[in-house]
Amino acid sequence: MSRKMLFGLGLTIVFMLGLVSCGPDEAAAPVDEESTPLVDVVPTEAAQPEISTPAAGGENLVSDLGFRPEQNGFSFPNYGDENGVQNLTSGEVQRMFGDQVCARMDGDQCVLTPPGSQWMEQTNSAMSGGHCEGMASLSLLLYSGQLSTDLFGSASNAFGLQLDDEKLQREIAYWWATQEVAPTQADVITGTPSDILDVLKGMKPCGETYTIGIYKRDGSGGHAITPFAVEDQGGGLFDVLVYDNNYPNETRRLKIDTNQNTWQYEASINPDVEPDLYEGDSETQTLDLTPTSARLPQQSCPFCSENPTAKAGNGLAQTAQRFNEIYLDGEGHLLITDDSNNRLGFADGKLVNEIPGASYNQLKMGSASTDYPEPVYRLPAALNVSVVIDGSTLKNVSSTDLVMIGNGFSLGVEGISLDTNQKDTVIFQPADGLISYDTDSSESPNIVLGVEQPGKADYYFEIQGTDMQGGGTITVQLDAANSNLLINTEKLTNEGKFSLVLTRITDQVDESFSADEIVLKAGALVYIEYGKWEGNGQGLYLGVDTNGDGTIDDEYEVTDSQ
Repeated sequence: MSRKMLFGLGLTIVFMLGLVSCGPDEAAAPVDEESTPLVDVVPTEAAQPEISTPAAGGENLVSDLGFRPEQNGFSFPNYGDENGVQNLTSGEVQRMFGDQVCARMDGDQCVLTPPGSQWMEQTNSAMSGGHCEGMASLSLLLYSGQLSTDLFGSASNAFGLQLDDEKLQREIAYWWATQEVAPTQADVITGTPSDILDVLKGMKPCGETYTIGIYKRDGSGGHAITPFAVEDQGGGLFDVLVYDNNYPNETRRLKIDTNQNTWQYEASINPDVEPDLYEGDSETQTLDLTPTSARLPQQSCPFCSENPTAKAGNGLAQTAQRFNEIYLDGEGHLLITDDSNNRLGFADGKLVNEIPGASYNQLKMGSASTDYPEPVYRLPAALNVSVVIDGSTLKNVSSTDLVMIGNGFSLGVEGISLDTNQKDTVIFQPADGLISYDTDSSESPNIVLGVEQPGKADYYFEIQGTDMQGGGTITVQLDAANSNLLINTEKLTNEGKFSLVLTRITDQVDESFSADEIVLKAGALVYIEYGKWEGNGQGLYLGVDTNGDGTIDDEYEVTDSQ
């Protein structure tokens, strides 16, 4: 889609976050009117941080930023979605990745492309497990003067800020989301406990700052805390003094034994819950550091179409792809298999990665759940995969979504009622715009597809409440080159019905179509001829190949039910 929304400085409130005496050489990402609707947004004059009080309990400090939890940490604890908080809006997504995420501008409002909307939805949903990464990193930015507390009220430090400020909620969400993307994710420092300690020994006022990621031995339970000092306990033992956003107003200690090259830390979701011992050694690689400087530049967009001139064979925007991401929203586990039977995900209760070029990112949340969220899986962009959604570890039925997002597209199945011991299979063929869902259960999921089409309209489709009585397989393919959406019901067990919602996003307007209770006959191939649709209020033509022989046997018009 052509871009007519590029911001001039006169349309955007831009400020440089932090070229003050103690910030890194880069400024934090500019904040626009949507993501921070303030006037005269200018960083306050920040003096060099001073170590006004000694670090709790210690005199043998090897390094000390001067940060103190009772002043520079937040007064409220880590939170999920229980407070009805506001997470990312389109403004934060635009701020993170630039104008390329906008299908168009509606005044000053960025209207996200369909893949951008899907990415924002998945990211916001993941924050229900906790906002520790955002709180840990934002507290450092406020302390160093790279962001001003004036943006969120009149408090003189982070401890004086209140969570009921929507701008602060969105800011925490913004910095939480940086852990998902490059260069932030790519610049994470890993190593043995002693390696991590060596980096932290170099902390000093006005220098680089870090958040620490801690994980269980199996890589689960990711939590982010803020280191601010290192204390030598003698005999090769060191305490890393940290602000843990699950424990406001406290200094806590992560212990490293350089003799054994081990670490341990007692963590819990809040002080009223029995702490859980996190620990590791030189083999586990369960400590990491994220430099604050990596979060500051514009981040690389994982869902944008980067080259408007090139197309995949079916017309989808698939150019210069780096990877596709798979998200599970809900409980259960995934096992992803490629055409060579290489696996990624959970096999026999253990996380494996056998697929060349694939990886996973265990997001840091500080989750209140003992069933730790599934990682975000990254796959080579051209790879076709089969994904098993496994409910065998569930205690109760879980509403589950599975989504793949790549450059210029999104494919997903939403609203699966995943039962204990249920195993469903989803096939993704991203280059063909194809998703196939197979189940032995009676399900009514939503199949969702989004496409960004440079130079043309963008589309988002929802095949809602697909009635799969007795189970079966339903395959949906977006043939963007011919402007058709194909629904293959060849392997449905019984006749079903579905509702269709179509959204078309142009440079000028959003248009939508909705129809209820469209019949799906077992063995039929349905062509939704969206390219013939003339816009709001107009009917949509469907072609039906009743026996799957490649010939349309019936064509009829469905009226808009809106």
